[in-house]
Amino acid sequence: MGSKKILAVLMVMLSAIISGCGYDDNVMRVREGHLNIAPTVPVGKAFDKFFANGEWKSFKSTEGETVVEFTGDCSWYNAPAKMTVQFTIKGDEFEIHYVGINGVGLTLIEGIAVVSKVLEEYKS
Repeated sequence: MGSKKILAVLMVMLSAIISGCGYDDNVMRVREGHLNIAPTVPVGKAFDKFFANGEWKSFKSTEGETVVEFTGDCSWYNAPAKMTVQFTIKGDEFEIHYVGINGVGLTLIEGIAVVSKVLEEYKS
C-alpha cells in the first residue's frame, strides 16, 4: 500500500475517533449530557465506568419519539445481568423512559433509583 493510501486510511480513522467513535448526534447528546438527579455527572462517562460491554444506539419509537438506548453488563443481586436504559429526547433535553434488567422492566421509581446509583458511583 502506498504512503498516500496509508495516510488516507489514517485520516479516516482519526476522523472517526474525533467524531465520537461513530455515535450519532442523539447518542452524543445523552452521553455528554446530565440528568437532573445528578446535574454534574456526564451520563456517558458514568455508564462507561459502571458497565462492561456498553453499547449505545438511537432510533425512532413507534410513537415517533427519538429514543437513545444503552445496554451494558453489570451485577444484579450478585449475578451477571444485562441492563437496558432508554432515554427519550425532548427538544434539547432528555429523560429516562425505561430501565430493564435481563429484559424485565422496572417501575419508573426503581429505574430512577438504579440510574441514580450508577451516576453516584461515578462521583466516588
